Amino acid sequence: MRLFAVILLVVAACASAFAQDPGVPDTVRLDTGVFVSDKAVVRVFLINDQALSGIQIPVTYTGDLAILDSVNFGPRTAGFAGDDFLAASENLGGSSQTLMLAAVPLSSGSIAAGTDEIATLYFSRNLASVLTTSSINSTTLVPAGGLLAATTAAQPAGYAPRYVSGAVRVGTAVVNHPDVLPREFDLSPNFPNPFNPSTSFSVALPKASHLTVEIYNLLGQRVLKLFDGTAQAGYLDLTWDGRDSHGRTVGSGVYFYKVEAQDFQKVRKMVLLK
Repeated sequence: MRLFAVILLVVAACASAFAQDPGVPDTVRLDTGVFVSDKAVVRVFLINDQALSGIQIPVTYTGDLAILDSVNFGPRTAGFAGDDFLAASENLGGSSQTLMLAAVPLSSGSIAAGTDEIATLYFSRNLASVLTTSSINSTTLVPAGGLLAATTAAQPAGYAPRYVSGAVRVGTAVVNHPDVLPREFDLSPNFPNPFNPSTSFSVALPKASHLTVEIYNLLGQRVLKLFDGTAQAGYLDLTWDGRDSHGRTVGSGVYFYKVEAQDFQKVRKMVLLK
């Protein structure tokens, strides 16, 4: 059985450092990603009551069910000091398939207090695997260490936040955590993009709302109404399989997906490339 490891490392030199957080315990929480069209998304949430200069999150998932495709860092680790953050990754190889990822501020910056996601993990399903679930647990890696909220780059001593494990599994249900609800409506970029034959994206809903999601072609013609109904508060994952409302496969080209919920409306572009 293979062992995989991911380290999300955010280290900042911050003028105001916290050697100890006096508030409620900070929490790192991973949600459960469900494979849709052999793709799954797992969000990594950071719940902290005051600003942090950095955080280190080593996690492992065992078994051969999931294959990590990529990691995207969220806006909470970008946009400080004029977008002065550097994101990088390095596959260290070996039998453990250790992957080191880092988002490092080049000058100043901090992670503001909040409950939103700090990163997103994108997985593909290994169709040869007989497993249906793979847990994602915290770990300690040598020499990097374990879960740690860092104070400064020079003195990384800090404290260990609480960790709530996640998973990837085969199924159709959407799993949400009510204590890490989004603060505003939003529509994520689709992944992969360009895509063939399917692509996925998510809608952030701070409260239960009537939601419509529609696909349009470059001529402004509606191709498909992907979702039309009431969606619960949380993050709703959706997948488009490249078919129109009649079940016919559409051709290569530029398409748009539009979301409407209450007063919120947003459109993003995607490319189907065969």
